[in-house]
Amino acid sequence: MGASIAIIGAGPRGISITERIAAYLKERGGGSVTLQIIDDAQLGAGRVWETAQTRTLCMNTLAGAVTLFTEPGATVGAPVFEGPTMYEWVQALRGERSHPLIDAYGATLPDQFTEELRATRPESNPSRALYGEYLHWVWKVALAQLPAGVEVVEHQSRAVSLTAEGDRDAITLADGAVVHADAAVIASGWVLPAPTPAQQAFAQSGLTYIPPGNPVEQEVSRLRAGERVLVRGMGMGFFDLMALTTIDRGGRFVDDPAARSGLRYEATGREPHFVVTSGRGYPYLPKSEYHSLPPKADLSRLRAAIDASEVPVSFGRDLWPALARDAYAEYYRTLARVRPGALKVPLDAILTAIDATDLAAAASPDDILPVAIALTAALDGMSTEPFDMAAWVDPLAGTEKLDLEELNHRIAGGMEVDIAEAVRAWDSPLKAGLWAISAGRKPSAIATQNGRGPREAALSQYMAFGQMVGSGPPLFRTRELLALFDAGLITFLGPDPVVEAADGRYTATSHERTATATALADAFLPGPDVRSSPDPLTSSLRESGRVRPFAPGGVETASPETDGATRRTIRPDGELDARLHIVGIPTGKQWADTTISPMPGTDPLMLQETDKTARSLLIQAGDQQAVRRRPGRRY
Repeated sequence: MGASIAIIGAGPRGISITERIAAYLKERGGGSVTLQIIDDAQLGAGRVWETAQTRTLCMNTLAGAVTLFTEPGATVGAPVFEGPTMYEWVQALRGERSHPLIDAYGATLPDQFTEELRATRPESNPSRALYGEYLHWVWKVALAQLPAGVEVVEHQSRAVSLTAEGDRDAITLADGAVVHADAAVIASGWVLPAPTPAQQAFAQSGLTYIPPGNPVEQEVSRLRAGERVLVRGMGMGFFDLMALTTIDRGGRFVDDPAARSGLRYEATGREPHFVVTSGRGYPYLPKSEYHSLPPKADLSRLRAAIDASEVPVSFGRDLWPALARDAYAEYYRTLARVRPGALKVPLDAILTAIDATDLAAAASPDDILPVAIALTAALDGMSTEPFDMAAWVDPLAGTEKLDLEELNHRIAGGMEVDIAEAVRAWDSPLKAGLWAISAGRKPSAIATQNGRGPREAALSQYMAFGQMVGSGPPLFRTRELLALFDAGLITFLGPDPVVEAADGRYTATSHERTATATALADAFLPGPDVRSSPDPLTSSLRESGRVRPFAPGGVETASPETDGATRRTIRPDGELDARLHIVGIPTGKQWADTTISPMPGTDPLMLQETDKTARSLLIQAGDQQAVRRRPGRRY
């Protein structure tokens, strides 16, 4: 009997693991393996990228900046398997180029994608449905690479438990089927944690409450026309909710040069009125309109600091001062190029001052603001347009006593500036400085991952800051938000909201401002938590002692601990589990870049992870000798 391997989750990571298994098997001449593919969502796309969803929802990644194929020079053990990026695949579909894999396996799209396909550029933000079609095509290609001795069994059902039966695992599915596996990997993506006591109270209040979730699966239809709706969250989940309740209800955004957003919203009367709030209270900044792929930020100071650092790495003391210097240098280099008259001293003098400023006293594991303030002070008087990074860490600082009208005037005016800076793109000093902040997230996360650096408030603060300035919506979404504000359909409440449900309504308070609503929507995704997740599969792993929380320095996190070389789980006794692997988003407190799609030319961490996992699955399943072949399902 051949080895049985279960892949729980058939989204991007499940697809890549399948392709990597194929690469290892082909390298050694085949093997007798059964792949058990388990997912209650669309196989080969997953829940987030389901191909039949509304095409109103778009990726936050560019068409030319995502792939699912390994490339020459990649850090992988099995042979590289080259394939087209998403945009190259789009080009092939349009007949503009060819690719051997497309020639071999074909590629077609339903007619509803024709217009989008025609309009897609490398710098486009494709619909999630179109990306799902790309993933589904890659899935077909990956299955076709499996040698003849491999059988693929697909289970369109959710895994609800995993328990040991001798030297194998029994995986029970929601439909009652039981799958036996010699090794298994959980690649299920975003598993929501248990609701908080407040969320439970909202759900039981008798009022309309939309809990966190995949936007396309949230019950947006419950939000009535004209209803006042409180929304918590101002990241991508909010922009998705905004689009679903306007564009998908027949509303139209029309080009209007006279409007400050560049758009005018034509309402249908079916829209709710949103009262929007979040921890920071300010919308995520729009991505720059480069009309190309984004530039590569100069992070030479940060990389030098990483190279010089010793474990344990303090982000706040060792890395943040260098990264802040990089951001200030990028700002002033761009300023010198586009508006040289704004410099009161030569650029070299400014760069020297940036590097000469003593930041040791300001650097702290608890706060990133003192370093930013110190750099701004050191450069005082050197420019008529100084960079004040601290103002972007907390964009609404000092607004605590503003009333609603004053606050909304402030935020709307800020968004107008945000749009203008995003349009300037390459020629925006502000965007150059903030792009360095965003780009620093990956190397900083890698430098401190797996317990190499202590859990610091400064690192958490920085990551939230970097996300706000670098992982915001496409520019057109920010234009749409400002157009909706000008149409009277958006009210901003401010930061740090306190929300209560009583007397038949929700009441939200931000400092001295208060707003009421009849519905509440949580437009954010809380991270998975292996310690308390109500997900039946996760619960079974806890109960059977197959996982333990990652706990650097003895402080538990929400992630399951996994082995760096294999992604096998660590059991409560500290031993490697014999069969179970977990990859991706649930492990984000231990490993870097778990929410990032693979980007061409970067040796993506995700593909390194899936390669390690595929190798370990084969080894732990006992197929390393490829004992015998048996016929199976062919693709």
